[in-house]
Amino acid sequence: MNQNPFEDSAKLLTTLGEKTIAISNILQPYFVFFGKHFLAIQESMASFAQAMSQYTSALQEPLLRIMVSEEKKQRTVKAFQECDLWLAPSMLKLSDKITQLYYEGKKQVIPSVISRYYRNNNWSILRNTVHYWGLNSYFAPRMNIIYDALGAHVNGKYTLSIPTLLPHIEGIASDIVKKHKIPKLKEPVIYTKAEYGMDGAVTQPSRVFSGVAINAFSYEEWTAIEGLLYYLEGILYFSPPGSRKGINNQKNQPQLKRHLILHGIQKKYATSMNSLRCFLALDVLSLINENKDKSTK
Repeated sequence: MNQNPFEDSAKLLTTLGEKTIAISNILQPYFVFFGKHFLAIQESMASFAQAMSQYTSALQEPLLRIMVSEEKKQRTVKAFQECDLWLAPSMLKLSDKITQLYYEGKKQVIPSVISRYYRNNNWSILRNTVHYWGLNSYFAPRMNIIYDALGAHVNGKYTLSIPTLLPHIEGIASDIVKKHKIPKLKEPVIYTKAEYGMDGAVTQPSRVFSGVAINAFSYEEWTAIEGLLYYLEGILYFSPPGSRKGINNQKNQPQLKRHLILHGIQKKYATSMNSLRCFLALDVLSLINENKDKSTK
């Protein structure tokens, strides 16, 4: 080892100096480039930041509209759900009124408001709605049956209208499923265990609407669909656990139960609102109409 530390230090400084010069020579062209183009780069970055700000602002409005629409949909669905009802295409104009009544604590008047809406002028809105279904390729072959049920309904013969229409909710949905080869579902669409503590029924209308493109309908129409599927999966088609005990508890209840009615078990189902519910279910199903090119995926 060199005993003179000053000589070692001198050699180290010389080596560092040479390496520093080499590194400087490598970096010099880059410093020169950035020095010449600094202002242009600064202006470009400023322009990019401004463009991104404008893009973000442009996105905010549609995203806000989506959020507001979703919140409104959930409020409307809840208002109808509490009355075992759902929005239907033929009563979209009632949507805001029903939601307002619910959040004003007037839930008890909602069924009568809906019933009166259809009953006015000798059931003119319901008659026109049913007549319009005749233009739907899935409904057309069944219109003689549906018209018979309509005649029974307007004359207060709900023991005839309800069991006549109930099978055709499933029948029309089955025709759509077969036409479009919609696969089976493993679980319900709306009434799921994650949301309600148990899985509801998997219905044919559930399969139908699970196969529909999201952009096929307006948010009001999706509000109607979601409300109907909640009712079908959680009430109309739902069979409670502990089957025999559950049946005994429900056979004298007025709530609409497809299986109990068509198997002759439930006897107190024949109400005006239950009959109207059958028409409202078909009304939502009529959204699938090949003649309007709103077919499934």
